[in-house]
Amino acid sequence: MTLTETLDEAILLEEEVFSCYDFLSKITQDGAAEDIRKLAREERSHINVLATGKNFVLRTPDLFGKETMPAAEIREGIKSACRIRQDLEKKKITVKQALERLSELEQKFEKIHMNTAVEFKDYSLKKLFEALARADAEHRQRLERLVAQL
Repeated sequence: MTLTETLDEAILLEEEVFSCYDFLSKITQDGAAEDIRKLAREERSHINVLATGKNFVLRTPDLFGKETMPAAEIREGIKSACRIRQDLEKKKITVKQALERLSELEQKFEKIHMNTAVEFKDYSLKKLFEALARADAEHRQRLERLVAQL
Protein backbone atom coordinates (compact mmCIF):
# COMPACT_ATOMS: atom_id res chain seq x y z
CA MET A 1 0.00 0.00 0.00
CA THR A 2 1.40 3.39 -0.95
CA LEU A 3 1.75 6.18 1.55
CA THR A 4 -1.17 8.17 0.12
CA GLU A 5 -3.35 5.04 0.15
CA THR A 6 -2.30 4.43 3.75
CA LEU A 7 -3.24 7.99 4.69
CA ASP A 8 -6.60 7.59 2.92
CA GLU A 9 -7.27 4.43 4.96
CA ALA A 10 -6.16 6.16 8.16
CA ILE A 11 -8.59 8.99 7.41
CA LEU A 12 -11.40 6.46 6.92
CA LEU A 13 -10.54 4.90 10.26
CA GLU A 14 -10.66 8.26 12.04
CA GLU A 15 -13.99 9.04 10.35
CA GLU A 16 -15.48 5.77 11.61
CA VAL A 17 -14.20 6.36 15.14
CA PHE A 18 -15.56 9.93 14.95
CA SER A 19 -18.98 8.57 13.93
CA CYS A 20 -18.95 6.20 16.94
CA TYR A 21 -18.20 9.03 19.36
CA ASP A 22 -20.69 11.32 17.65
CA PHE A 23 -23.46 8.71 17.90
CA LEU A 24 -22.57 7.94 21.52
CA SER A 25 -22.68 11.62 22.44
CA LYS A 26 -26.25 11.81 21.13
CA ILE A 27 -27.55 8.82 23.09
CA THR A 28 -25.71 9.48 26.34
CA GLN A 29 -27.75 11.54 28.77
CA ASP A 30 -25.44 12.17 31.69
CA GLY A 31 -22.27 14.23 32.10
CA ALA A 32 -20.35 11.72 29.99
CA ALA A 33 -21.95 13.18 26.85
CA GLU A 34 -19.70 16.26 26.94
CA ASP A 35 -16.59 14.12 27.36
CA ILE A 36 -17.66 11.98 24.42
CA ARG A 37 -18.37 15.08 22.30
CA LYS A 38 -14.84 16.25 23.06
CA LEU A 39 -13.44 12.89 21.91
CA ALA A 40 -15.46 13.25 18.70
CA ARG A 41 -14.04 16.73 18.08
CA GLU A 42 -10.52 15.42 18.63
CA GLU A 43 -11.11 12.59 16.14
CA ARG A 44 -12.28 15.21 13.63
CA SER A 45 -9.01 17.04 14.29
CA HIS A 46 -7.07 13.83 13.56
CA ILE A 47 -8.87 13.61 10.22
CA ASN A 48 -7.73 17.15 9.38
CA VAL A 49 -4.14 16.41 10.44
CA LEU A 50 -4.01 13.28 8.28
CA ALA A 51 -5.54 15.14 5.33
CA THR A 52 -2.91 17.86 5.69
CA GLY A 53 -0.19 15.20 5.80
CA LYS A 54 -1.61 13.58 2.67
CA ASN A 55 -1.68 16.92 0.83
CA PHE A 56 1.97 17.46 1.75
CA VAL A 57 2.88 14.00 0.45
CA LEU A 58 0.97 14.64 -2.78
CA ARG A 59 2.73 17.97 -3.36
CA THR A 60 6.22 16.64 -2.65
CA PRO A 61 6.17 12.89 -3.33
CA ASP A 62 9.91 12.69 -4.00
CA LEU A 63 10.62 13.56 -0.37
CA PHE A 64 8.85 10.46 0.89
CA GLY A 65 10.09 7.68 -1.34
CA LYS A 66 8.27 4.39 -1.01
CA GLU A 67 7.39 4.44 2.69
CA THR A 68 4.29 2.40 3.42
CA MET A 69 2.51 0.74 6.29
CA PRO A 70 0.43 -2.46 6.46
CA ALA A 71 -3.14 -2.07 5.29
CA ALA A 72 -4.65 -5.07 7.07
CA GLU A 73 -4.52 -3.49 10.54
CA ILE A 74 -6.07 -0.24 9.37
CA ARG A 75 -8.83 -2.05 7.49
CA GLU A 76 -9.57 -4.24 10.52
CA GLY A 77 -9.77 -1.09 12.64
CA ILE A 78 -12.24 0.46 10.19
CA LYS A 79 -14.38 -2.70 10.33
CA SER A 80 -14.22 -2.77 14.13
CA ALA A 81 -15.32 0.86 14.46
CA CYS A 82 -18.08 0.30 11.92
CA ARG A 83 -19.33 -2.75 13.89
CA ILE A 84 -19.35 -0.73 17.11
CA ARG A 85 -21.45 2.00 15.50
CA GLN A 86 -23.82 -0.51 13.89
CA ASP A 87 -24.22 -2.44 17.15
CA LEU A 88 -25.04 0.84 18.92
CA GLU A 89 -27.57 1.83 16.28
CA LYS A 90 -29.26 -1.59 16.55
CA LYS A 91 -29.06 -1.43 20.36
CA LYS A 92 -27.07 -4.67 20.48
CA ILE A 93 -24.59 -3.18 22.94
CA THR A 94 -24.75 -0.72 25.81
CA VAL A 95 -22.93 2.60 25.99
CA LYS A 96 -20.52 1.03 28.46
CA GLN A 97 -19.76 -1.87 26.12
CA ALA A 98 -19.21 0.55 23.23
CA LEU A 99 -16.81 2.63 25.32
CA GLU A 100 -14.92 -0.52 26.32
CA ARG A 101 -14.61 -1.62 22.69
CA LEU A 102 -13.50 1.86 21.64
CA SER A 103 -10.91 1.84 24.41
CA GLU A 104 -9.52 -1.44 23.05
CA LEU A 105 -9.44 0.05 19.55
CA GLU A 106 -7.65 3.17 20.78
CA GLN A 107 -5.09 0.97 22.57
CA LYS A 108 -4.49 -1.10 19.45
CA PHE A 109 -3.95 1.97 17.30
CA GLU A 110 -1.76 3.61 19.90
CA LYS A 111 0.67 0.73 19.32
CA ILE A 112 0.22 0.74 15.55
CA HIS A 113 0.80 4.50 15.32
CA MET A 114 3.91 4.27 17.50
CA ASN A 115 5.30 1.36 15.46
CA THR A 116 4.57 3.29 12.27
CA ALA A 117 6.36 6.35 13.65
CA VAL A 118 9.43 4.21 14.31
CA GLU A 119 9.36 2.84 10.74
CA PHE A 120 9.12 6.17 8.94
CA LYS A 121 12.35 7.90 8.03
CA ASP A 122 10.70 11.24 7.25
CA TYR A 123 10.76 13.45 10.36
CA SER A 124 7.38 15.11 9.75
CA LEU A 125 5.59 11.79 9.22
CA LYS A 126 7.34 10.33 12.25
CA LYS A 127 6.09 13.24 14.37
CA LEU A 128 2.57 13.00 12.91
CA PHE A 129 2.25 9.34 13.92
CA GLU A 130 3.86 9.94 17.32
CA ALA A 131 1.24 12.62 17.97
CA LEU A 132 -1.55 10.25 16.91
CA ALA A 133 -0.15 7.58 19.26
CA ARG A 134 -0.15 10.07 22.17
CA ALA A 135 -3.72 11.10 21.37
CA ASP A 136 -4.82 7.46 21.23
CA ALA A 137 -3.23 6.85 24.65
CA GLU A 138 -5.01 9.88 26.09
CA HIS A 139 -8.32 8.78 24.56
CA ARG A 140 -7.89 5.29 26.00
CA GLN A 141 -7.27 6.69 29.48
CA ARG A 142 -10.29 8.98 29.26
CA LEU A 143 -12.46 6.13 28.03
CA GLU A 144 -11.33 3.95 30.92
CA ARG A 145 -12.35 6.71 33.34
CA LEU A 146 -15.74 7.04 31.65
CA VAL A 147 -16.32 3.29 31.83
CA ALA A 148 -15.44 3.31 35.53
CA GLN A 149 -18.06 6.00 36.13
CA LEU A 150 -20.86 4.01 34.46
